[in-house]
Amino acid sequence: MIFLKSLLFILWNVLIGVLLIELIRWLLFNKKSRFVFAMHIPLTPGFIVAKRDWLFNKVRAILHDYLEQADKMYGSYGYLVKWEKLVYETVLEKSTFVDDWKLIPKIWRDKIKQFLAKSAQEAARKLLRKVIPKLIEQIQLEKRIDDFDEQFSSKIIRGYYNQYIHKYLMYFFMTVNFLIGISNMILYLIIA
Repeated sequence: MIFLKSLLFILWNVLIGVLLIELIRWLLFNKKSRFVFAMHIPLTPGFIVAKRDWLFNKVRAILHDYLEQADKMYGSYGYLVKWEKLVYETVLEKSTFVDDWKLIPKIWRDKIKQFLAKSAQEAARKLLRKVIPKLIEQIQLEKRIDDFDEQFSSKIIRGYYNQYIHKYLMYFFMTVNFLIGISNMILYLIIA
């Protein structure tokens, strides 16, 4: 009878290992929010599902924000304006070589530096606000994002997880927990 009780250690440990692996899969791939007594379970929806949705929503938001800023050719806010000002300041700073031209009056040298900086700023403005949005339209970037969204759906990721990770993780945990169960059984038989 004691030996039969000791066999329960093996069964119990293997069951704990299987439940742990299934809990990990559930926490990774649970599709919707779960509630217990009207309280939200914090790790639902699953980590992979939530992060995948967050990533694609973030990429779409960044693309729409960029296109919205690019539509306003002479906007006064946003990162495009900061980039254009950075180009202006950098070119103005790098055009100190004009100060070495001693035969030209200082007022003209300053105007030449301003002209170079303004020209670079306008070139950056046209590149950022006309050329890049046109390229985005030509390569249909938003459609490609939607295609990637479908290609990397949580169902496909879960399939790869089941095929390449879950099965081997299950074998590993069952083996480890089986060995732990045997050691617990032996300890129980020694103590009893």
